[in-house]
Amino acid sequence: MASTAVKTVRDGQITLKDGTGTPVQLVMNYEGEGNFTFADDKSERLTLYQRGTIVGCRKQNDVVTTASFSINFKEFTDASAGSAIDFIMKTGSYSANISTGGSGFSDFYMIDIEFRIEGTDHGDTGDHFANLRKCICTYDFAEGFPDTVNFTIECYGGIQRSQA
Repeated sequence: MASTAVKTVRDGQITLKDGTGTPVQLVMNYEGEGNFTFADDKSERLTLYQRGTIVGCRKQNDVVTTASFSINFKEFTDASAGSAIDFIMKTGSYSANISTGGSGFSDFYMIDIEFRIEGTDHGDTGDHFANLRKCICTYDFAEGFPDTVNFTIECYGGIQRSQA
């Protein structure tokens, strides 16, 4: 049965995961304004023309999926509990994290990102998931009311969508 409940920012949850067998996880509960975005574009397109008229479209190179979100700033680092910045930078208490890129895939530290949207509480047959794989994350800091940390994500392993 198709869902009839429109979802809102109160229904979303972001979880950062490393590549350990049982992943080290950081759940981002109530951290920001609820502005997680991603674009799931599969490949570049080559438009074929014949004397100025479109006659076809072909797939070209794969496209790197991009995503972003922001959180309210609390701290840059925490040696004992870790911060979101520590998780994506593999520093502080997350310095032993394992990359999801695996050996030989990337020189960069990569993580997986799970975006869960609550569905069960709204009568759906399960919660909704978008799992972004093999992601390189960067951040920038912005002072304001409140201070924010903005995360930019490049996803090299694609997005797996599911409901459970």
